[in-house]
Amino acid sequence: MGRWRDGRRAVLARLAGRRESAWAPRLRRLALVPAVVLACLALAATAPLQRLALPCLDLGWQLLRGLPPANDEDKGRQVLIVGIDEASIAASGKPFALMHGELAQLLDGLRLGGASAVGLDLVLPPRSHAALLPGASRQLALALASVRDHGMPLVIGAPPTAAAAADDAARLYAAIVGEAGLASLQVPQDADGVLRRAPVVAAGAGAATQGGWPALSAQLAAQLGAPVRAGYVDFRLGAPFDYVSLAHVLALVRQGDHDRLRALFGARAVLVGAILPDQDRQRLPVALAGWERGTTTAGVVFQAQLLRSQLAQRMVQPLWLAEAGAALVAGLLLWRLRHRPRAATVAAASVAVLAAMLTLLGLYYRWLALPLACWLVLLAGVTWCWWRAYRDQRAGQRRLRSIFAGYVSPAILETIVSGDLRAGLASQRQPLAFLFADLRGFTALCAVLPPEQVIALLNRYYAAITVPLHHHGGTIDKFSGDGVMVFFGAPAPSANPCRDALLAAHGVLAALALLNAELAREGRAPLRAGIGIAYGDAVLGNVGTPERHDYTATGAATALAAHIQQHCKRTPHALLMAREVLVRAALAPAAAAGYVLLDCHLDKHGQVALAAYPDVKGS
Repeated sequence: MGRWRDGRRAVLARLAGRRESAWAPRLRRLALVPAVVLACLALAATAPLQRLALPCLDLGWQLLRGLPPANDEDKGRQVLIVGIDEASIAASGKPFALMHGELAQLLDGLRLGGASAVGLDLVLPPRSHAALLPGASRQLALALASVRDHGMPLVIGAPPTAAAAADDAARLYAAIVGEAGLASLQVPQDADGVLRRAPVVAAGAGAATQGGWPALSAQLAAQLGAPVRAGYVDFRLGAPFDYVSLAHVLALVRQGDHDRLRALFGARAVLVGAILPDQDRQRLPVALAGWERGTTTAGVVFQAQLLRSQLAQRMVQPLWLAEAGAALVAGLLLWRLRHRPRAATVAAASVAVLAAMLTLLGLYYRWLALPLACWLVLLAGVTWCWWRAYRDQRAGQRRLRSIFAGYVSPAILETIVSGDLRAGLASQRQPLAFLFADLRGFTALCAVLPPEQVIALLNRYYAAITVPLHHHGGTIDKFSGDGVMVFFGAPAPSANPCRDALLAAHGVLAALALLNAELAREGRAPLRAGIGIAYGDAVLGNVGTPERHDYTATGAATALAAHIQQHCKRTPHALLMAREVLVRAALAPAAAAGYVLLDCHLDKHGQVALAAYPDVKGS
């Protein structure tokens, strides 16, 4: 029994080792996916990429502004802006620092008009300037106290510490509104300098001890009983704002027109801020100011949109886990398709579009998951898939070259390696130049030498003549014993196949002369060759069966070149060609003058005009 248990444990251990050995490399490679995802998430959080991604978010808000409103938008519609514009300052005849009385009258008008809440997107004049305006600070303080006594929520900009210490006026205003009525007018900008987010500081009493004052609109929303949440402002809400000029409100107050004041401000939250071309200008994702074009506008417009979002409970919340999950899913998908780059590209494009659509849908329902990290993973994955395919293709090409380099001519090998085999080797008709070369007296030599020496000598001969043939673009069709057939002009096109064939023939004779010099030093007899060249139309392509075929060319010029080569045996010349070849080669006059023109009778061809090069003797 114990022996059986030991054997069972040994078998299970071997199986576990096999499973581990099979899966361990896969798991190690799969671990690259979360590593890449984490890297893309970290990269997506950098300022340069944020500057690229955030405009896409702005585009989403612009698209969504045309959709029907949500059911909870009504709470955010009753927000009004009172603007201190250039006309208002000109009508007062004083700089803003001395407009205590005008601000006091504005507060009285808002109280009489029945505004639901008042937020001053400005710091009240911190100095009393009692010498210039006796009692001005007291008038403004009484207006603040009157608004507070009527139970109307009131929030003002918290004064700078230096200003509060310099004059009792700033401390007096802060004491009247209380800590819950002070707010920061500073709003954080994103990496591209655009305002989109509310600061993460809780509203209410004790806010100053929590790292700073909350934003003006957040503090005002808290006093109105709305839950304050940090996040992105919902720029989809509401129509563009318009503003009521401070000068217009003051005119109504001085006229005692309470009805029109109530029509303007009744049950509305009012924000007061500067509408000036050179002060507090901020960039927003969308154009929200009805009185001017473009997305750069007064900072109070952002506060008004923030108040809309807080009152409607439409603060957009970022979903970091959703961003990470989308990036991980994208990484796993591309890992699954890593061997299929085209499918990976299509899948990546589909996922990228789907992520963008889901981002829009999330924005509509107050959720934000920027697909930037997902897009980075998709880009990295597709790039890696194509690089992997390119690497494998290059490795395959190197493998093909190493295997077939000695079996086919370089032009055919390049056609195979480049993947153009079907197009490059399809049957077609075109003019080509053909060269046939044959050794003279080789049959008698084979009867004297052992077969091993015959093969070795042939290999030396072919090694010598192959270099000039390939150098001039020749495609070696076949080696047949001591003969060779070569054509010029395919599969790589040639501007002048006849010139190439003629130069290759001279190269063969020169290489043969060098080989004969080596044979002479070895005490062996020299080799003699005959070369024939012709030019004409031929059919080029595969000959054979799908299982076994050769790339070759055949036509009348093929037979003519072979017969011209055979005719070399009956002449003292090693190089003969159809006269058309010499004409088409377009040699320089001095070079062409070295050729001899002949008229010969060839079997099956009749009388043929030939040209011979007499400087090289054949036999």
